[in-house]
Amino acid sequence: MSAVFEDGFPGMAEMGTQLRDGSCTSVDLVRASLARIARLDGELHAFISVFESEALLAAEAADKLLAGGFDLGPLHGIPVAIKDNVDLVGRATTAGSPLLADNIATENAWIAKRLLANGAVIVGKTHMVQFALGAWGTNDQMGAPRNPWGRDVHRAPGGSSSGSAVAVAAGMVPLSIGTDTGGSVRMPASFCGITGLKPTVGKLSTEGVVPLSTTLDSVGLFTRTAADASLAYTALTGEAPIAETGLKGKRIGYLGEADLQGVQPEVLAAYHAALDVLRAGGAQLETIALTGSFDSFADIAAAIMLPEGASFWGARAADASLPMDSAVRPRLIGGGGISAVRYYEALRQRDALKREIGTVLERFDAFVTPATPHTATPIAEVDHGKPPVKYTRAVNLLDLCGVSVQLGFDRQQLPIGLQIAAAEGHDRQLMDIACAFQSATAWHGECWRP
Repeated sequence: MSAVFEDGFPGMAEMGTQLRDGSCTSVDLVRASLARIARLDGELHAFISVFESEALLAAEAADKLLAGGFDLGPLHGIPVAIKDNVDLVGRATTAGSPLLADNIATENAWIAKRLLANGAVIVGKTHMVQFALGAWGTNDQMGAPRNPWGRDVHRAPGGSSSGSAVAVAAGMVPLSIGTDTGGSVRMPASFCGITGLKPTVGKLSTEGVVPLSTTLDSVGLFTRTAADASLAYTALTGEAPIAETGLKGKRIGYLGEADLQGVQPEVLAAYHAALDVLRAGGAQLETIALTGSFDSFADIAAAIMLPEGASFWGARAADASLPMDSAVRPRLIGGGGISAVRYYEALRQRDALKREIGTVLERFDAFVTPATPHTATPIAEVDHGKPPVKYTRAVNLLDLCGVSVQLGFDRQQLPIGLQIAAAEGHDRQLMDIACAFQSATAWHGECWRP
């Protein structure tokens, strides 16, 4: 086994080269993944289930295909984890709830089909917040994954795609699948010091994914780097590879001080440092004035997400005899109490905002915000009434695409994230900018080590 895998995985392009020149095999990669899971997951609790024998058989098949001249693309032979709200034939899809322990999938979700068609090897399913309704990553019944950067303190990994983020941050897999309704890929990516991509809704289909909000749900990706996210995105969508064109001439919007109130000082300093990087790279920066405040965006999004979530899970939440997370139940019950008038009003507000902000975004290639207002909080101190969604939820509400990339560390050596967002359908442009930003910085190279 190559020593390069002892502290996690290299970039996916490098792994692809090694697979094709014979330096390693898919079996090597999957064994490395399984060994790291066995070594670390007892403490980190990222995985709800691991498919050891099936993954090794799939890796053997991937190696035989390559040896026979059948190359399925850049994900061929790469180990992947998927969030446990994604259907995988013959496996339970619990969506983080013991109520769905017997929910055995009879068909693969679209994203699982795409992974398998691209030759990826699914090694397991990851823990998550119940029904994907939570930003911190907690789960009363099935346990909260541990943010690896917390060391001796159990810190929030971010939610709802908690286990998927931890799996990549801890080097258990190079790629994992999450879902994002209000920031559930970008917040965990920020807290765990990795890259998290939320594409435009529909770019990665939610077919076969347990729903929370049919209006706002999207499937997303966790990787170590923007280059890996870009590679996986194009492989899964079938789009052409994204060519990096650099930052020069890119029109980037940034937030004024009024929109940055309450941000942790170290996060704010890192944000301003990121603006300096963008300027140094030749980007044209301009303050962006969005219609309304970020807090108002969150209120509108909640008035859409919670009633839609209640339509799926509200009856279970209302039954006190059924086990349900103490932070999830009241939100679903509350969602059931939001009137149809308020729900449709929120949809109209959203449509109006999309038109107004669409006009604003015509002047920009992207805009940047802190990914989260602060770094990872100890689990014992989280306030479920104040989720860290201030900057992420607007991206879902407005049908934008967004990515969180690494932006350094605070004084406790906890990761800081930068959110880069772009207009609906401009995913390739978004990833071009994210890759260019990481080419100009080194934070994405700072990996957690046990």
